[in-house]
Amino acid sequence: MRIALIADLHGNKTALSAFEKDIISRSVDGIWCLGDLVGKGPYSDYTFDWAVANCGVILRGNWDEDLGNRVYAADEYYFNQLGDKRLKQLLTFPVEKHMYIAGKKLRLLHGRPSMEAPIFIQAQEDKLSALFEPDFNIVGYADIHRQALRILNCGLLFNVGSIGNSLGIVRVQYAILTASEGVEDGAIDIELINLPYDVQHEINSIPADFPYAENYIQELTYGVYSRKPKR
Repeated sequence: MRIALIADLHGNKTALSAFEKDIISRSVDGIWCLGDLVGKGPYSDYTFDWAVANCGVILRGNWDEDLGNRVYAADEYYFNQLGDKRLKQLLTFPVEKHMYIAGKKLRLLHGRPSMEAPIFIQAQEDKLSALFEPDFNIVGYADIHRQALRILNCGLLFNVGSIGNSLGIVRVQYAILTASEGVEDGAIDIELINLPYDVQHEINSIPADFPYAENYIQELTYGVYSRKPKR
């Protein structure tokens, strides 16, 4: 199997369009989304609908869970934009997917809500080892909006990065996982792909009534996290 692993679409229509154009030439068997379809950006309804239409697997991220549960009153813009049907559907997505690939047990998750707090891939190994319990060999996740791959004593850990809200380097980020499915030992290939997109076009397309524009523009411009007011 050859699967594109994406995450953290975050309502960024321009970045998602760049991914769509790029993936055409990659000859993948499917697209799986590791969560956070919505929030942050102004087009959460679009990125939600796109994921539902195009992804064979969708996991639930922290933004998906919080919006689905209407946790923060300050997110009313998203509640209205998404509507009751989408908000309820966000809560139906599983938080993890487990399977065997090339004889190794794989764990896929967003990060939060499975984790209590974001875990960065450069953390001490004793903190990361819990991700492999009880018997995982490979863990793929998202949440921190930065691509990475690390070989640990306990296994292989990788982060797919973010489609619509990458931090540090502001580009579209995703991964492609190639391996045979099942318990028979075999080769495993993990590609980390990042590509440019027209950030200024996304900024210029922000609707006048979007209440989180200042924070969104700062993150797209500088690749630095900006906490949304009153959240």
